[in-house]
Amino acid sequence: MNSTTDFLSKLLFIKSGIDSNWDYQFNPVESQETTSRFSLGELFCDVATRHADRPAISNSVASWKYHSLLSAAQKISDQLQSHPEYQPSHRVILLVPNSIAYIAAFYGILMSGGVVVPLPANTERGTLQKILESTEAFYIISTSQVLSRQPDLKGLQSDTICNDELGAQNQTIPPKPIVTTADDLAAIFFTAGSSGKPKGVMLSHSNLISNAQSIQEYLELKMDERPLCMLPFHHAFGNSILQSHILLGAHLVLDGNALFPESIVKAAIFHRCTSLSAVPDLFRTLLERTSFKKANLSSLRYMSVAGGALPHALSVEISQCIVPARFYVMYGQTEATARLAYVPPEDLPELADGCIGRAIPGVILEVVDEKGRTTEPGTVGELRAKGANVMRGYWRDATETRQRIRNGWLYTGDLATMDEAGWIILKGRRNALVKISGYRVHPVDLEEFALRSFPISQAVAVPYESKDVGTRLALYIKLNSKTDQISVSEMNAICRKNLPRQMVPDFIKIVESFPLNHALKIDRSQLSVSAE
Repeated sequence: MNSTTDFLSKLLFIKSGIDSNWDYQFNPVESQETTSRFSLGELFCDVATRHADRPAISNSVASWKYHSLLSAAQKISDQLQSHPEYQPSHRVILLVPNSIAYIAAFYGILMSGGVVVPLPANTERGTLQKILESTEAFYIISTSQVLSRQPDLKGLQSDTICNDELGAQNQTIPPKPIVTTADDLAAIFFTAGSSGKPKGVMLSHSNLISNAQSIQEYLELKMDERPLCMLPFHHAFGNSILQSHILLGAHLVLDGNALFPESIVKAAIFHRCTSLSAVPDLFRTLLERTSFKKANLSSLRYMSVAGGALPHALSVEISQCIVPARFYVMYGQTEATARLAYVPPEDLPELADGCIGRAIPGVILEVVDEKGRTTEPGTVGELRAKGANVMRGYWRDATETRQRIRNGWLYTGDLATMDEAGWIILKGRRNALVKISGYRVHPVDLEEFALRSFPISQAVAVPYESKDVGTRLALYIKLNSKTDQISVSEMNAICRKNLPRQMVPDFIKIVESFPLNHALKIDRSQLSVSAE
């Protein structure tokens, strides 16, 4: 077996068992200007062919060149197309953690003309079932280890790529991506909605390509970049790191473990990484619990933070620690593919807390009032964006799409001001969504999980600000009766086993009743204060 592609033998192709005959036509609500004549799959094939002998991916034990990555992606594409019922535009759920296998599968799905639906490997079973039914996914690509935690999928038909085929790869055969257009749907990234139900953000090939090119421009990325990839690729931020570097022919490093933060510093030094991008919590951890401040990171060119607010003082401290490397504070949304704004590093020390800088190349940002009129400098309004990176809408949710995209503008739901110099300062959110470790989380998701999993009559989840780690969730529950008993430690264990880390409550409290406000509704603000 070819050692550079034996990871493919660990992938399972699971036929979903759901009728995928629904004829989906991708009709964007408001078409944006197309920035590429090619699909993302075609661009990947071109880059991987031109840089065939360059290293593409490394982890702690091995490296793979671009020709191996391309060959693996082609095998996955062939596997999908070998099924007689498979058609371009079919959705394929990618349930694989960060790995060379994930990257090969992502591009292999696109090369087959399919639509990638990336999900966390530990997606809660109820959420997974909703997404599976909504997308009518044709296949689920996963691993046996992930499936051991997904009992609902064990009984479905599955198969693997033949090991014999892996050993017989012919690198002289050119890749054969199915031809799709730049405006065709490429991926659906699911994110929490205002109702707590998962919403599918539809991103075209053009969306993904345009945002990657914009990021390459303002970060001044080069082909010899070696980013340390700690962000999950199923997340919009992590995906932006993947696309912006792969499309340059750069060398991605998959090493280090957030559970053992010192390993991140060691990985950056060992691989001579040129960058690290992360959410605020990880940067707090690096400052407080590792040798980061004293480490020799001479290969570093930049670091970047997004996915939540890092206090300005900490941003400045990190920027000073990594000189002459640069520190970028960035802002974005999944609905904008990833990035919308950034703070030029040279301006960071002088800017106010909460400043997200200016629009990235190719994007227009405005602060407007409720009638869509541009506000005066210093006046609070809603931040809206326009550009080729703005999503094509929410999957099967025309109503929500019309609320978020109006006259070609994406209304972000973030309140902000813009000063005389054009700097944008965030002032909060319009709805109840909270960001935890870079993920948008709705407390309702945790409440629904608790009601399904524990013998209780009521559950209330609220966000609160922890002095040590930032925004977290607290869970208050009311038992069915005094005879139905479950301990807090048991509930904590169930949450840690079955929920993504960002949804696990920092503490759980059993109560006999909930405080009510003047409207006789549960006073969530009081519970949030109590949690602090």
